[in-house]
Amino acid sequence: MKKEFAEIRHSTIAEQVFETLHDWIISGKLKPGDKLPSQDKLAEQFGVSRNTLREAIYKLTVMGLLTAKQGVGTIVHISSPSNYMTSLSDHLLLNPATVREFIEARLVVEQATVRLAVVRMTQKNLEKLNDLIRQQADAFNGGDIDTFIKLDSAFHRELARESGNAVLLKFLETVRELLQEFIAEVSRLPGAIKSAIKYHREIVQSMQAKNRERAEEKMREHLYDVTRRIEKNMNIDLEAKSLFEIH
Repeated sequence: MKKEFAEIRHSTIAEQVFETLHDWIISGKLKPGDKLPSQDKLAEQFGVSRNTLREAIYKLTVMGLLTAKQGVGTIVHISSPSNYMTSLSDHLLLNPATVREFIEARLVVEQATVRLAVVRMTQKNLEKLNDLIRQQADAFNGGDIDTFIKLDSAFHRELARESGNAVLLKFLETVRELLQEFIAEVSRLPGAIKSAIKYHREIVQSMQAKNRERAEEKMREHLYDVTRRIEKNMNIDLEAKSLFEIH
């Protein structure tokens, strides 16, 4: 079961163990029902301490990918893809690699939703988006951050709905709790809510002007702004410039 680690910058040994086991589970190398070796044996195979191994296994257990059975040991357990995505929400900001991957996925999906929504939207759709932005501003001005978070998440899901692509919508619905948790974390950062509302307005204004390229660019700027705020305020390196191909 020994596996050579890929180089991961800015990560601890525990994170490398976590990511390796996580990759094995998601790729199917470790299948549901498979039993892990004892912690002593696994720690020896990885060349790490038992405490380091326990930290990685704990994260995977709380994420719902492993379960401990008395008298049996630690078993691989994935109940469903949607439950797995939901369980990530508690761990989103524990690991810079997870944050980066989530932003990367959003960047691909949300640019696609905006591109399609510009072509397929109706005036009624635009009114709904503008109404969501007004409600976001009201919630922020009233100090109701919890409501803002829900409305922010609803805005991005509504864009997917207006894309007319059921697969894109299903993706955002599947990661709904993860998206909301991500937005909640970012919304605590200085200036993040004002910036989000500004970008939401610019995205919709671009859509209203039928400017697909500008709408996509505004979505990229929005997600880049989010990424830079996380880097600055949480002191983690997400390599934003390479992620967004900025030179």
